This record gives sequence, structure tokens and C-alpha cells, in this order.
Amino acid sequence: MALPGSKMLVLVERPTAYVRLVGRAAVEGAPDFKLLIRRLSEEGVHQFCLDLTECRLMDSTFSGVLAALASESGSGAEQESPQFTLVNPNPRITDLLDNLGVFSLVKVLHGDIATPAAGSEQEVPAAGASKDEIAQCCLEAHEFLKALKPENRAKFSELTRMLGQRTLAGR
Repeated sequence: MALPGSKMLVLVERPTAYVRLVGRAAVEGAPDFKLLIRRLSEEGVHQFCLDLTECRLMDSTFSGVLAALASESGSGAEQESPQFTLVNPNPRITDLLDNLGVFSLVKVLHGDIATPAAGSEQEVPAAGASKDEIAQCCLEAHEFLKALKPENRAKFSELTRMLGQRTLAGR
């Protein structure tokens, strides 16, 4: 379920995947982002460069998914944990990630950074997550954020309670 005007584009140049987020990185695209990173990780890609130059907004769900993926440890001797570098997040996104405690899990770069030329990437098609799948993704993201930083508990307790009830009712 993509937002109008929002896109996720990817180019893989092993060992790195370049992901360009255009428009809004929000709850509707979080399941697709999660699927993309997990698939690429299974294929042996563990370095992710997220170009946020054209990303106007990132919400807490997308931030929580990013944080959870960045903190995953590899299973088995051959798997590494994903490493994320965020390129050119705007001040609004920077403030959000800082306030939620996500910066401790990622690297951030500003300026003219060598990323693939626009047009060389492929657009990631929306998988069409259901409302229940989006709610589950949102719940998991906010539960992770609550565990990441104590101050997040108060921010997201009511939301996770409501989402938890919804996911239980949907089963």
C-alpha cells in the first residue's frame, strides 16, 4: 500500500544495497521496506545505504522498523547483522530519529555522498499488505521503540495497547 508520490527504489552493488526513499517513509510502506531488507539480507547483502535526500517525512512506524532491522543480529556464523547508513536526512527526520533513540543503531552522513545516479535503481513494487499486516508491523515497530529508549514507553503505550487489541481481535 504505497502512498501517492512516494517511492522506494533499490540498486544492489554487492555488498551494498542502495535504497532511495522518495516522498514519505510511512506506515503504509514499512512492511515493504521490511520485506526488502530481509530478502536482501538472506541473499547476503548486509550494508544498506538509505538515501533520504528526497524523503520529506518519516513516521515512527517506519523509524521503528528501521531500528529493529538495524539491531537484528545475524543467525549463524555466515550471517552478519545489517548495517545502515542514512544519507541526507532532513532536520525533521533527524529530530525524529534522535528523539526515538534510533541514531545509536545507524550511521548518518550529510553532503554530497556518492550514491547511484537517479534512474539506475529499480522501483520496489508494493506488496499490497493487508490492514492487519500493517497493524502488526506497526505494533512490532512501536514495541521495539519502547524497548529501545525508556522515554518511548510513555509516547507509545496507548498506541501499542490499541494495536495489540486489534491484532488479537483480527485473529
